[in-house]
Amino acid sequence: MRATKLLLICICCLMTVSAVWGQSANSQAKSGILGYLDPRTGAFRPVAPPTEDAAVELPPVTVFGGTINLTLTITIKSAGITTVACTATTTLEDNLIAGLPTSFIESNTVAATGTGATRTCKLSIPYSWGLATQASDSMMTDYSVTGAASATNALPNRNSVRSPLDTRKVPANGTITTLTASVTI
Repeated sequence: MRATKLLLICICCLMTVSAVWGQSANSQAKSGILGYLDPRTGAFRPVAPPTEDAAVELPPVTVFGGTINLTLTITIKSAGITTVACTATTTLEDNLIAGLPTSFIESNTVAATGTGATRTCKLSIPYSWGLATQASDSMMTDYSVTGAASATNALPNRNSVRSPLDTRKVPANGTITTLTASVTI
């Protein structure tokens, strides 16, 4: 019985060793042409060599800058609102036609001023964008007003969002765009 077990262990070891030797890496790569054999025709079809990735050439850009000034007049009708904050965001997608779009996102958040049922937020968003397709680009401005029971956003909490508030072509360099809106929360 012991001899049989010893013989089985030796046979298992020999099978394992041969399997491991079969997995060893070739010491030297063989040269050849990468391709495949077409089973329909029996012809060998070489794989085309990889093409060099041509550097993607970005179009030239012109810098357009300006300022967007947004004044929000907020009327508070929700009970318990004591703290009000406002956010304005301007977004633009440039170079959509060429398929290499660039996104620009500018935002500003301020605390509202005033007391009682009427508050005011004055937001200013300066921007400077390098644009490749300014003539066809449009910028979009939106706002968000948040009212809460305290500075720590305790309940009640009220939000008012408008998107878009304004959509327009990118104005000439140095333009100041003035926007206003009335909001009730």
